[in-house]
Amino acid sequence: MQVTKEEFVQWTQNPVTQAVFEVIDNRIEDAKDILGVSAGEDSRTDAVLVGMIRAFNELKEIGYDD
Repeated sequence: MQVTKEEFVQWTQNPVTQAVFEVIDNRIEDAKDILGVSAGEDSRTDAVLVGMIRAFNELKEIGYDD
C-alpha cells in the first residue's frame, strides 16, 4: 500500500491516532511501573513486559520513510 507523505502527516495529526499513541504512552509507563516493583519475581512476566515496552516504542518511532 502506498501512502503519500501528506497522508502520513494527516494520519499522525488525526485525533484518533493521537489518542491511540497516548494510550501507548500510558501502557509503557504502566509496564515500567510494574517492572519497578516486581522485576525479578517472574522472569516470564519480566520478558513479556520488556517485549511490550520495546514493541510500543517501535510503534512510536514509525516514520514516513519506514
